[in-house]
Amino acid sequence: MRLRGRWLAFAALGALAGCDRAAPEQHSPVATPPAEAASDPAEASATPEPEPTLEPSPSPTPSPTPTEARFAPREDCDKAAGWKAFRGRLATAVTARDATALAALADPNIRLDYGGGSGADELKKRLADPKAGLWQELDRILPLGCSIEGGLAAMPWYFWNVPDDGDPYTTMLATGPDVPLRATPSATGETRATLDWAMVSIASESFDPKARFTRVRLMASGQKGYVETAKLRSVISYRLIAEPHDGGWKITALISGD
Repeated sequence: MRLRGRWLAFAALGALAGCDRAAPEQHSPVATPPAEAASDPAEASATPEPEPTLEPSPSPTPSPTPTEARFAPREDCDKAAGWKAFRGRLATAVTARDATALAALADPNIRLDYGGGSGADELKKRLADPKAGLWQELDRILPLGCSIEGGLAAMPWYFWNVPDDGDPYTTMLATGPDVPLRATPSATGETRATLDWAMVSIASESFDPKARFTRVRLMASGQKGYVETAKLRSVISYRLIAEPHDGGWKITALISGD
């Protein structure tokens, strides 16, 4: 699944191919006619040659465990003209909690939800509402990189890079290079694997963001286990979309869901 929200359509995992190891060719002994009786006693007492020993067939090589793809943040947008200056102003506005400065970076018709919420004035209103938590969402977005596709910049980076084989509503990113996958929902549970910015899917019937742990399934290997919920981020959580504008950039969406 390659996420493009409402702007682009959803746009893969290479199968590991194993090589068969052929067993060595085995030859049946050729039948020979009975030998005539030896006239020489020395000949008669000669030791017969031993039969050749057949080597056992080698055991098949087990298939390797699939490797989980890595989705660590990257700053691909830095190559775009005007992006570094734009991102610097964005970071400054977020750090200062300056709603006016942030609104100045936004398109007048910035989209804020899928229910019609839009506009720079509405953005400032939501930034002032502690229950909306937009400043905190921006704090989380900024360290997660940026990618560009179809002329649109997306933060976090992974938004344009989510794999095809996942449901956007259940796929999550393990946010970190050393996230334990545990056998039980406990901080002392056995570590089955260590995730490095890996994509996982929710393996339970429902997702409780307040739960300490969430049961997940790894995308490549299918292995299941528990990950600390605070280390998981939905691939359709808040993202910032920006478009080129007069040599710079404008935020055209700050939105979650799909």
